Amino acid sequence: MKEIPWEKRYDRKGFVAISGMAAFLAACGGSTTAEEEPAAPATTAGAAKPEVEDTLFYYNWAAYVNDETYKRFEEEFGAKVKKDFYASNEDLLAKMQGGARGYDLVVPTGYMIQIMADEGFLTEIDWSQLPNVEKNLDSKFRGLPYDPDDKWSVPKDWGTTGYVYRTDLVKERPTTWREFFDLTKGPYSGKVTVLDGIPELVGSTLVMLGYSFNSDDEGELEEAKQELLALKPHLLAITSTEYKQMVIDGKAVMALGWNGDGAAVAAEKPAEYVVAEEGGEFWVDAYAIPTGNEHPNAAHAWINFVYDPEVNALETSYTFYGSPLKRELLDGVLDPEILSNTDVFPEPETVANLEPNSVSPKGTELRDRIWTEFKAA
Repeated sequence: MKEIPWEKRYDRKGFVAISGMAAFLAACGGSTTAEEEPAAPATTAGAAKPEVEDTLFYYNWAAYVNDETYKRFEEEFGAKVKKDFYASNEDLLAKMQGGARGYDLVVPTGYMIQIMADEGFLTEIDWSQLPNVEKNLDSKFRGLPYDPDDKWSVPKDWGTTGYVYRTDLVKERPTTWREFFDLTKGPYSGKVTVLDGIPELVGSTLVMLGYSFNSDDEGELEEAKQELLALKPHLLAITSTEYKQMVIDGKAVMALGWNGDGAAVAAEKPAEYVVAEEGGEFWVDAYAIPTGNEHPNAAHAWINFVYDPEVNALETSYTFYGSPLKRELLDGVLDPEILSNTDVFPEPETVANLEPNSVSPKGTELRDRIWTEFKAA
């Protein structure tokens, strides 16, 4: 059996689907409707600065904030940003369940917002401190299913799960999950990586087989398991943290991953990010303020600050994930090539073919069993 290096758990994306999700998915990626009144860019210039504490303790994914944004925030408010990082939503939850307190701001994925709120780990958002958000947030990102009353969170980024490949190293032009699997087991054996995430890998395999990303049918999941066991010997790595650089460096020629990373690879090397024709996953990450925070004003000030269009453009140009701001506000402040990049801002018809993570408890248990067998194979 071939040893798989770089196996680090990093279960990053997910989202709970309930009523109203289909309409939201169908709308994402397009501009605001004609009936919506465009909001003027809101900045802190000329306005009274809120009084904030001297520190912001920001617990976040690694490499998920532009260094320039940190610098500008600290200069604007005189507050030092202290940083700590987690590798998965589950790591964040475990830290909270273990009694950790003192974090001022976190960025879970949508489904984890609901879980953390239900367990009493989040403080309500004070919207009176967020005038930029009130003006600039696209209405499609209000009242999302995991937080229907906008009580616990404010959207940060959104995106998709698919795969990226080097067009100069892969002569084929795959567009489906089946081609991804077949090429991995064929001419590019030992040169492909997959995410170290149960929902993404198992869900994408289910979609390839014609089933729902969220299926909890035992027979369908058994089929997915057999596909994954056949794939495992051909993988270079199971990683959610190193794959982008591995593809850039040419160590890997293809990788299952997220759209922002795919766009980042394509900005460096000849590459293509693919949302598979069969479908896949859609996700949203969001700002939230944990209970036990010590600097709530600084947390709100950060959220409001990054909703300034110019600052938000800094973030989008760094992460290559979709911005939740009204699209017209990004005109003139975000690089037109990024704004028009359908990897970063997928077309509505693309997003409408995707599913959010809404796996049932039964499905989660079955996926955990599959994952154990897959990792041990």
